[in-house]
Amino acid sequence: MEDHIADVASWVILLVLPLAGIYLFWKVHIYPEKVAEKKNHPQLNAIKSMCLLSLVFGGLLWPVALIWANYDYGNQNQPKNNPDAPKEQEEEELNTIEN
Repeated sequence: MEDHIADVASWVILLVLPLAGIYLFWKVHIYPEKVAEKKNHPQLNAIKSMCLLSLVFGGLLWPVALIWANYDYGNQNQPKNNPDAPKEQEEEELNTIEN
């Protein structure tokens, strides 16, 4: 009976665990891609490419892809609020940005 349990356990270790490890490795490497899709990132295709390249280079690019996917570009066209600037200057800045 013990030999049978040991045989089953060894087959599980030899077959199931490597497959589960490969699956987990893949899921971790596509995580930045999923984050970028969720945030509707403007550079989604580039992040997908970096995730695939990260698989080739052993995961070295994965942290860069994760940071890039989490970067919030926000609305960079808005002028910065300067409390010392007069209202006329702020209106001129808004008009130049809109045109």
